[in-house]
Amino acid sequence: MNVMHREPTHPGVFLEEDYLNPLGLTHEEAARLLGIDISMLDALLHKELSVSQELAMRLERVFKTEWEFWMNAQRAHDGWKDEIKTQ
Repeated sequence: MNVMHREPTHPGVFLEEDYLNPLGLTHEEAARLLGIDISMLDALLHKELSVSQELAMRLERVFKTEWEFWMNAQRAHDGWKDEIKTQ
């Protein structure tokens, strides 16, 4: 199998580095805007939670992005993890 050597960026990393930090949003503020519990946001930011379609839609609404971006990033990361497990 042809496994990617570099781990694809998890959506939580994109969220923190490309949205929360530049906008100066705290985790508490972001969780409130997204309508999710702070523990859920923290799990996402620590790559312990996968983006669901519902969460992707919330991210789209709050950050004016396409929900597909978040889902594609999650699929790429999940695919990489699956490939690593099968080696």
